[in-house]
Amino acid sequence: TAGFWSKDEILADALAHGHTAVLVVLLLAAFLTAFYTMRQIALTFWGAPRTESAAHAHESAWTMTLPLVILAFFAITAGYVGVHHEFPVLGHLLGSNPFEHFVMGALPVEREGFAFSWTPVVLSVVVGLGGLLAGWLVYGRRPLAAGAADPVQVVLGPVHTLLGNKYYLDEFYQAAFVVPAKWVSAVFVSRIVDRGIIDGALHALARLTMGIGGGAVLFEKWGVNYVPDQLADGVQATGERSRFVQTGQVQTYLLGVVVAVLAMTAALLIAAR
Repeated sequence: TAGFWSKDEILADALAHGHTAVLVVLLLAAFLTAFYTMRQIALTFWGAPRTESAAHAHESAWTMTLPLVILAFFAITAGYVGVHHEFPVLGHLLGSNPFEHFVMGALPVEREGFAFSWTPVVLSVVVGLGGLLAGWLVYGRRPLAAGAADPVQVVLGPVHTLLGNKYYLDEFYQAAFVVPAKWVSAVFVSRIVDRGIIDGALHALARLTMGIGGGAVLFEKWGVNYVPDQLADGVQATGERSRFVQTGQVQTYLLGVVVAVLAMTAALLIAAR
C-alpha cells in the first residue's frame, strides 16, 4: 500500500497541474508494474516446475522467512499512515495523520495542497487491476509449461528481443568503450609505450652501464693492476740479478774496487788523448 499511495500522489499531482502526457506515461508504467507482478507470481508459484532446481526447491529457514513476514506486514499497512482525511471510510479512521503533522512541523516550508479528487484514485485502481487481470489472463489462466515460449515474446517479437537485450546497450558499451580500451592497452600502452619506449630506454641504459663497467674492468686490469705488477716484477728481477755482488767476502769487494779503479784510469787516459 505504501507504493500504491505514493503512486497516487504522483498521479494526483500530474492531473492537478495539467500534465496529461506525464499522467499517461505514469498510468502505463503502473499497468506494466501490475502486469509484471502477476507474471512473477504466476511463473514462481503456479504450474508445474519448469527447471530441475525448481522441482527440488524447499522452504527457506525461519531466519529468512521472518524478515519477509515483517516486510510484508509493513508493505500492506504502512501506506495507510498517509490516507487523505477526505478519503471515504479510511479517511475518518486514519485521516488525522499525526505522522504527517509531526514531519511537516519539522520542515521550514509549507506544503502545497489540493482538494481530494476521485479521478486519480479511480484511474489508479482501474489500471492496477487491469494490469493484474491482463497478467492473469496471459500467465495465470494457463501456466507456462517447461520449454514453452513466453506469450509476450510471441506477441511482441522483435520488440521483446530488443527489450530482452536491454536495447543492446551492453553490446554498444562493449564496442564503443571496452574494445577500444583493450586495443589501447594491448597495442599502444603495452607494445609502444611499455615495450618500445620504456623497455627501449631501460635496455639502452643497461647497455651503456655494461659498457662503462667493461671499460672500468679493462682499466683496472691493465692500468691499475698490470703496470704496478710489472714494476714490481722488474724491481724483483733486478734484485735477483744483483744478488751475486752481495757475497760477504772482502776479497771479492777488493777485486771489485781494483776493477773499478782500472776502468776509471783507462777511461781518463783515453779521454786525455
